[in-house]
Amino acid sequence: MNYDEDYEDYEIDYDDYGSHYGDFSGTFAQDVEGYSDDAIYDAFDGDPEAYWNID
Repeated sequence: MNYDEDYEDYEIDYDDYGSHYGDFSGTFAQDVEGYSDDAIYDAFDGDPEAYWNID
């Protein structure tokens, strides 16, 4: 197993991060606060209702 080959398969396009909207359309976190689908998946573990609990 070659680490470099495995790593290349898991590249993330950071230019595209945060530009997806729609999976959580109709939620407060997305419609009012403007969080992208990516941010909701990462910061709130995919639960937009968890937004109320951030400081």
